[in-house]
Amino acid sequence: MPSTGIKFKIEDLYIGMEISDKNQLSDIYDTWILLVKSKNTENYTVQFIGKETNAESDKLFAQGNVVCPVYNDSLELEGDIYYEE
Repeated sequence: MPSTGIKFKIEDLYIGMEISDKNQLSDIYDTWILLVKSKNTENYTVQFIGKETNAESDKLFAQGNVVCPVYNDSLELEGDIYYEE
Protein backbone atom coordinates (compact mmCIF):
# COMPACT_ATOMS: atom_id res chain seq x y z
CA MET A 1 0.00 0.00 0.00
CA PRO A 2 1.60 3.28 -1.05
CA SER A 3 1.97 6.05 1.46
CA THR A 4 1.26 9.64 0.54
CA GLY A 5 3.15 12.65 1.79
CA ILE A 6 5.94 10.62 3.39
CA LYS A 7 9.51 11.49 2.37
CA PHE A 8 11.54 8.32 2.00
CA LYS A 9 15.23 7.71 2.72
CA ILE A 10 17.35 5.39 0.61
CA GLU A 11 17.18 2.79 3.39
CA ASP A 12 13.38 2.69 3.08
CA LEU A 13 13.35 1.74 -0.61
CA TYR A 14 13.17 -1.73 -2.09
CA ILE A 15 12.46 -3.18 -5.52
CA GLY A 16 8.73 -3.68 -5.97
CA MET A 17 7.79 -0.96 -3.48
CA GLU A 18 4.84 1.20 -4.53
CA ILE A 19 4.82 4.95 -4.06
CA SER A 20 2.18 7.45 -4.99
CA ASP A 21 4.32 10.51 -5.79
CA LYS A 22 7.89 10.78 -7.06
CA ASN A 23 8.33 13.84 -4.84
CA GLN A 24 8.48 11.40 -1.93
CA LEU A 25 12.03 10.69 -3.17
CA SER A 26 13.20 14.32 -3.14
CA ASP A 27 15.43 13.82 -0.08
CA ILE A 28 17.50 11.05 -1.74
CA TYR A 29 20.63 12.29 -3.52
CA ASP A 30 23.16 10.89 -5.98
CA THR A 31 21.21 7.67 -6.59
CA TRP A 32 19.26 6.63 -9.67
CA ILE A 33 15.77 5.41 -8.87
CA LEU A 34 13.69 4.17 -11.78
CA LEU A 35 9.96 4.08 -11.24
CA VAL A 36 7.55 2.23 -13.50
CA LYS A 37 4.04 3.60 -13.76
CA SER A 38 1.59 0.99 -12.54
CA LYS A 39 -1.16 0.09 -14.98
CA ASN A 40 -4.69 1.23 -14.10
CA THR A 41 -3.49 3.30 -11.10
CA GLU A 42 -1.69 6.55 -10.41
CA ASN A 43 1.03 4.75 -8.43
CA TYR A 44 4.63 3.97 -9.31
CA THR A 45 6.65 0.84 -8.57
CA VAL A 46 10.36 1.06 -7.73
CA GLN A 47 12.15 -1.14 -10.27
CA PHE A 48 15.79 -0.01 -10.04
CA ILE A 49 18.00 1.57 -7.38
CA GLY A 50 21.68 2.27 -8.06
CA LYS A 51 24.52 4.78 -8.20
CA GLU A 52 24.83 4.27 -11.96
CA THR A 53 22.47 3.02 -14.62
CA ASN A 54 23.35 -0.28 -16.28
CA ALA A 55 21.96 -3.02 -18.53
CA GLU A 56 19.35 -3.90 -15.91
CA SER A 57 17.98 -0.35 -15.89
CA ASP A 58 18.16 -0.07 -19.69
CA LYS A 59 16.01 -3.19 -19.96
CA LEU A 60 13.12 -1.39 -18.23
CA PHE A 61 12.95 1.11 -21.08
CA ALA A 62 13.24 -1.60 -23.74
CA GLN A 63 10.26 -3.49 -22.33
CA GLY A 64 7.87 -0.67 -23.25
CA ASN A 65 7.20 0.40 -19.67
CA VAL A 66 6.32 3.96 -18.70
CA VAL A 67 9.55 4.70 -16.82
CA CYS A 68 10.08 7.74 -14.64
CA PRO A 69 13.77 8.23 -13.76
CA VAL A 70 14.51 10.09 -10.51
CA TYR A 71 17.94 11.53 -9.76
CA ASN A 72 18.57 14.34 -7.30
CA ASP A 73 22.09 15.76 -7.60
CA SER A 74 23.68 16.77 -4.28
CA LEU A 75 25.70 19.47 -6.07
CA GLU A 76 22.47 21.42 -6.44
CA LEU A 77 22.19 21.61 -2.64
CA GLU A 78 25.34 23.67 -2.38
CA GLY A 79 23.86 26.45 -4.49
CA ASP A 80 26.95 26.65 -6.67
CA ILE A 81 26.71 26.40 -10.39
CA TYR A 82 28.67 23.47 -11.77
CA TYR A 83 29.64 23.32 -15.40
CA GLU A 84 30.83 20.10 -16.91
CA GLU A 85 33.60 20.64 -19.46
